[in-house]
Amino acid sequence: MDHGSAIVIDGLMELPLTPTRQPIYDQDIGISSLHQDSATGAEHYLIRYPAGMAAKSHRHTAAHTIVVLEGALEANGRVVRAPAYCHFPGGELMHHGPAEDGGCLFVIIFDGPFDLQPGD
Repeated sequence: MDHGSAIVIDGLMELPLTPTRQPIYDQDIGISSLHQDSATGAEHYLIRYPAGMAAKSHRHTAAHTIVVLEGALEANGRVVRAPAYCHFPGGELMHHGPAEDGGCLFVIIFDGPFDLQPGD
């Protein structure tokens, strides 16, 4: 995709998601890439956390924003229900996962390239 070109995705809630496993989760999550900016390294994804998934604390170098579209997310000990917005500064130890024994669907927007550092 060209840097600067408009990106319009209709039917966001129906996009197919690819199962993937990250070392901080005990189950696969569903993911779909929405945008990757080669100039800034920014990455945008649609993600589904399955019900009952356990997550560990972690850090990302880049700041990132989560917009919860469906379900409930536990973010640093606080439960937020769709529609909700969360922002995490880069380098901060954080924890987020599905809440209330349900799954959740969200868009995550990384301000730079994705990396993952499990917490201490």
